[in-house]
Amino acid sequence: MIVRAWQALVEMVRIRRERSRARCQLAAMTERELQDCGMTRAEIAYELKKPVRRK
Repeated sequence: MIVRAWQALVEMVRIRRERSRARCQLAAMTERELQDCGMTRAEIAYELKKPVRRK
């Protein structure tokens, strides 16, 4: 039971770090680059704020 809780915590931290890196990369993009990807800043913010889901 403790092992599963630890694994869940590690996974949540991993996802949080991954999203943090993605946020930094997206923040550095210009509006034109975002348009080329078919995204807006509002869509990015919405996706990145989604809660971490467990498997």
